[in-house]
Amino acid sequence: MTYASSQYQKQSGSYLSCREIEVMAFRHVNSLLANAKDHQKKMTALSANLKLWSLLSMSVERVDSPLPPVLRDDIIKVGLWSMRYSNAALNTSKDLKPLIDVNNDMIEGLSAAPDSHPVAHVPSGAYSTPATRSSLELVG
Repeated sequence: MTYASSQYQKQSGSYLSCREIEVMAFRHVNSLLANAKDHQKKMTALSANLKLWSLLSMSVERVDSPLPPVLRDDIIKVGLWSMRYSNAALNTSKDLKPLIDVNNDMIEGLSAAPDSHPVAHVPSGAYSTPATRSSLELVG
């Protein structure tokens, strides 16, 4: 748990998990993106999206991150794409729907029960794909 989220819990009296806080943050940013009908709202929404993905990327890069390396790498790759797209959209008329879609995918993943996707044991060498490749590369 980060210092900021622990301070939030102390001040608010609520005890939300880190995942619940992240879901709330993604929903808030998606709301801003969906309602960005003028230039100022678009700038605010894209700024919030950049901050969210920047913070998330920094947190998964930490040495004490509990996430598996492949998942960390994938989150960083998606975050980099989202930040590049957000930066490009700041000065052009790019559609914000792809950002909303990616954030919705994150909401879905964070909202899933941690053990709802049991991992089956796969014998070593069962697949010809090297273990160092990310799941994004495997999917295409």
